[in-house]
Amino acid sequence: MAVTQFNLNPGQRAERKLLLTVAEWQESGSPVREILGTRTEDSSIEYNSEIETTTDILGNNYTDLNKTQPEQAFDPFLILGGSKLGALLDDIRSRNALSELQQFTMYIITVYKGTAGAYECERHTDCTITYDSIGGDVNVNFPITVHFSNKITKGTVDKLADDFKFTEV
Repeated sequence: MAVTQFNLNPGQRAERKLLLTVAEWQESGSPVREILGTRTEDSSIEYNSEIETTTDILGNNYTDLNKTQPEQAFDPFLILGGSKLGALLDDIRSRNALSELQQFTMYIITVYKGTAGAYECERHTDCTITYDSIGGDVNVNFPITVHFSNKITKGTVDKLADDFKFTEV
């Protein structure tokens, strides 16, 4: 498989807004999506690698990477008018319907790879979104953490909006 080059000029840094995370869930049999990150100042995908390091009798170190458990925190994730995901998560919280938190599909769109109309994307199925707390001082904050499944399908998306079309490659 060929490695895709970045669609950046030499030395140009990719801005954070060029890495998008999108949540998808079903309502009445139809997909609903929301791009995450509104009013969140800093959010990174943490891979939480399980690493085992051993030293043999000759003094050589060996490292085994057993797995990654990627997750991404959104703090703040404010209760905002118009946020369908916020309303859904608050409803799940109020009903204590924890099993419903495990039914999300997540998309990671790397806008700095690909071209307009065909941005590279990873679709992760069977993901979990947890809410970490609710409250705050001035605004109601409802920080969430996305737990990616590692069930990945590579593809592209045609545009940078919540009604994009995902095409598997």
